[in-house]
Amino acid sequence: MATGSRSITGMLLCRAGHQRVAFSAHEVATIESPGTFGGLAGSACQAFGAATGAERILVAASGEAVGVDALEIDSEPHTVLPAPTVLERVAGGSLRGFVQLRGGLWPLMSLVEFGRFLAPGAREAA
Repeated sequence: MATGSRSITGMLLCRAGHQRVAFSAHEVATIESPGTFGGLAGSACQAFGAATGAERILVAASGEAVGVDALEIDSEPHTVLPAPTVLERVAGGSLRGFVQLRGGLWPLMSLVEFGRFLAPGAREAA
């Protein structure tokens, strides 16, 4: 990621157990329920070592998907703080930076890359 900061408008603020994670809204093609989603989706809870049980599945146009426990939409512009170099390869390289809001830092993830990282086949190969 380049040095400096950039901004983002339109995010999905998600909960994965007691943890939080954000995605750019433009990356999300659909939001599905686990019962109606036809593909396999890894749960964001897995990345935090928590039990899975996603309530919503965020699906990218290319088919990658991530399950989350809860979500809300934030349409305000926010500054994206760059991720430290030491974290560039975290979660399959899906960390895009951090957004500070509501008194904390939210990791901003690439839905496509995080979905690939969490995919059942990717976990078996690791």
